[in-house]
Formats: sequence, structure tokens, C-alpha cells
Amino acid sequence: MAYNGGIQFIDIPFGTVDWINNLGFDEEREPALIADIGEFRDCIMEPDGKHYAILDFGTTKRGWIQYDVKEDEDLFKERCVVVGKKSSKDKDGDRLDVKEYYILVIRPTSVDSEYKRVGVGLVQSNYVVRQKFNVRVV
Repeated sequence: MAYNGGIQFIDIPFGTVDWINNLGFDEEREPALIADIGEFRDCIMEPDGKHYAILDFGTTKRGWIQYDVKEDEDLFKERCVVVGKKSSKDKDGDRLDVKEYYILVIRPTSVDSEYKRVGVGLVQSNYVVRQKFNVRVV
């Protein structure tokens, strides 16, 4: 994946993420990432400081997005690539049912089945549904 300009990083403590294994680079065009993409469902977006909050329809915060580029403010146009699952455990070390995904936020380019990175974020798994398989993120 190639990128002009600055990007945002997420501070993720070591050992707290189950990384997605099926991400890979395009053998024909090396700067492209091959990944499955998802779309946001049953949620809206609202400015929240330097992030945008992802809210359910009852306005409970379900995640956030930090953009590298000008914000679109229309979550229904945005797509995402899940790059990791946050390991959530309770005080006894048991896994919790609520899963959170670390994501790259992407938008389509003018080329069919090709997308570009526009930000990063974290969202509860119930608010993302897989849309397409093996698309290119450039």
C-alpha cells in the first residue's frame, strides 16, 4: 500500500490484538493490499474532538474513526478493512462477548474493486458486516 501525506497510527499495547491472517500484498502490484472489506451497519457518525464517534441509533458510542484526510461525515459511504480483533477479557481473564475490531477506513477509487485508505479506527464487531472479498487497497 502506498500513501502520500501523513497517516494516523493507533497506540495498541503489545499482546492485546488477534491480528487478521488473510491480509496480503498484491503480487502484480506490490503497493496494494488484498483484503476483505466491510461496511458499517445500524450506526451513524458524529464529530467527537479529533475523532468521529460511531454511534448506534440510540446514540450509544460503539467506536471511533480518526481520518488522515478530509472527513466525509457520511458513514454510509465509508468502508473498512478489519486488521485485528481486540482481545477483550474480564477481571477473571475470561473472554467477553463484545468484540472490537481495529480497522482501516477506506473509500472507493475510480477503479472498480479498488479502494484507498482514509483513516483508522476501532468499532464493535456488531456494527460491521463483510461486504466484498479480496479487493485491492492502494
